[in-house]
Parts: sequence; C-alpha cells; structure tokens
Amino acid sequence: MSNVASNRFGAAGSALGYLAQVEYALLIALQRMDSEESLRLSLETVDDITFEAEGKPQELWQTKHHVDRQGSLGDASPDLWKTLHNWIETADDRSACFLYTTATAQTGTVAALLGPSRNGEDIVAAREKLDTVARAAGNAASIDYYTKYLSLDDSQRTALLSRVIVLGATVTAEQITDQLVATVRKTAVQRRRRPLIDRLRGWWHGRTMLHLSKVARGEGDWIDLSEIEDQLHVIAQSLRDDNLPLDYGNEPEPTSDEVDRDDRVFVEQLRLILLHHERIRQAVYDHNRAFLQRSRWQREELLALGELDSYDRRLMEEWKRVFLPLEEPDENDSISDEDKRKFARNTFQRLQERVLPEIRSEVQSGYVPLGSLHILADRLQIGWHPDWVDLLKHRLAEAQAIAVAEVA
Repeated sequence: MSNVASNRFGAAGSALGYLAQVEYALLIALQRMDSEESLRLSLETVDDITFEAEGKPQELWQTKHHVDRQGSLGDASPDLWKTLHNWIETADDRSACFLYTTATAQTGTVAALLGPSRNGEDIVAAREKLDTVARAAGNAASIDYYTKYLSLDDSQRTALLSRVIVLGATVTAEQITDQLVATVRKTAVQRRRRPLIDRLRGWWHGRTMLHLSKVARGEGDWIDLSEIEDQLHVIAQSLRDDNLPLDYGNEPEPTSDEVDRDDRVFVEQLRLILLHHERIRQAVYDHNRAFLQRSRWQREELLALGELDSYDRRLMEEWKRVFLPLEEPDENDSISDEDKRKFARNTFQRLQERVLPEIRSEVQSGYVPLGSLHILADRLQIGWHPDWVDLLKHRLAEAQAIAVAEVA
C-alpha cells in the first residue's frame, strides 16, 4: 500500500473517531437522562466530553474509537497512559474519570481491574501494575507520561485510580445507531424509533456545531440534558398518529436560473397560463419540498397503507370545487385564449388562498398541500388552463411515467 493511501486511510480513521465522539456524547446523555436532571455537557473543553453540575466538572470522559477494535488496552497501552497523563494535568479530586474505548480489556490487565465493578483491592493491584510499567520505562514514547505519573506519591496515585473507570469494548461507529434507537424504547413505538433518532441526530449535529464554534472562540457554552430531552419530546410529538414530522421547511429556494431551465410538466402547466415568474418559482419550491417530504414519510413507513392516495383525492376535490365551470358554456360564445389564461390565473389564486387540508390534523406545513397539488399537476391528474388536457397531450406518456415512478 502506498504511503499516500495509508495516510488517507489513517485520516479517515481519525475523522471517524471525531464523529463518534459527538455521537457518543448524545448516546451517553440519552442513557443518563432518566436518572439525571441537572447535568449539562460540553465537548473539547476540560476533556473530550465533560459533564458538569453546579458549575463544577463532575465527570471527564476520554473517548477512543478504533476501527475493527484494533486498539490496545494492555498495561503499556499509549491510549491508557496518555489518558492518565491528561487527567493528572486537568482533573481535580472530585471528578470521576471515564475511559470510553472500543478496545477490549483482557482479564488481569490494569484496564480490566479498573472496570465498573472494581473494588479497593483491584485499584491497589492496578496501581502496582502501573508502577511497574512506569519504572521500567519500556516505551520511549511514553516517558513523559511515566515521569508525570511517578511524580505523584503512592496515596495520590491510588486516589487518582479510585476515580478512574475503564469502559472497554464499547460500541463502534457502525453500532451507534442501534444503541441510540435502544435508548428511546419508552418514547416511541418500534417503527417510529429510527425516524425519531434520525431527526434527533440531525438536530444534535447542528447543536454541537454551534457549541464547538463557541468553544473554539473561547466562549463558555454548555448543552443541558434538558435541552436534549425537550428536543426528543418535540420530535416524538410529531410522530404521533395525528401528526407527522416536517423536515424540509428550511430547504433552499430554487434560483431564477434553475426555474428558467426547469421543463417539468407542472412547470409547463404554469407557463401555459402566463403565471408570473416569481409565482412559478414559489410553486417549484413548494413542489420540491412536498416531494421530498412525501418521499421521506413513505421511506420511513410513517404513512398508513393508502393514506397518501386518500390525501391526493381530497386535494383533487378541492381543485374541482374551484376549477370546474359554474355553468354550461354557450355554443355561440367564443372565449379568447387571453380570457382563458386570465380565468386560470384568477382561479389559481383562489385555490392558493383556500385553507387546504393537510395530510393529518396536527400537521401544519403549508408547503405540503400546495406542493402536492403541483405533484398532481405533474402527473396530469389536474390542470390550470381550461384546455390543459388538449394542450398537454404531448406530455401524457411522460406524466404517466412520473406517476408510476412515484408509486414505485
């Protein structure tokens, strides 16, 4: 393997570790939420993850993610010694210190002795093993760590290790999703847990980006566990039987150039009636968001069987109430193309101003019903121009293919 490829793979592993650290923080917070009310956390401050209460760091967490669990947790492990060194430098005698690693601790090692079920004898035995390693100074790269450790007296080293807990064989990046889903079993039924976690993750990544930006500028910032809990409940509320989550309200709007190049059927329908360019741009925006939202609901199986078809029929009924003619045409009357387009624009506006039904009673999107009308127009199931059927015959096969693709 070339050095370039090796370096790139190594960088990928490091990047995966940083991403895992962010997700570990969420996982640990969710696991602690039932029993802790006043904790808050920070990233990359005192430690990788720091939990604080009453203005003081209570827990320092070092996270070590290794691809395929290849990391070492032996008594001379660089991960172990570097972590101990950091805690000697940063921790006070009130902080619990957690080493959270994907590596596995072998029976009898220091890491195993300092596991969650350790006792006083285990702590003394671990200190003696570490003393032996430090005095032998076999790993030149860890000399500074050994020196710092040995600068403490026996009681200080024992006191340090009494606050250390090693959590080995923790979840890898590939397993985090399943663990996150497991934390919300009491919050949502099984089929809604993954959609809940996906949305919570999206919020969490944005929140941690803001948090880390403030930390990088030297500003104080913490994330309260209550903030995570509130967001969890907001998302869970959107996943109730009478509601659905809305994910695309803040999608970027299409540019004027993008709309000018757009040749979809529903756009041609709007151009037939000479609708203003900005109105067409808004229609494209509504269509795109509704399409994305409907597709995601279907993909995540949040809709009942036939629910979307039933909703589309309701929208078609609304269209009929506005667009069907009020009286039979007089055979002697001749309506100009301009009059037809003017009628279409006026009725289009009336439909836009109606309170259109949302797919469920508690959904409040705005863009889903309007965008869904344009989805129906794209399939040529509805139209805006009085002669839309004749004017768009040349696109019928395309519209039918669109409808089939959406169902698939």
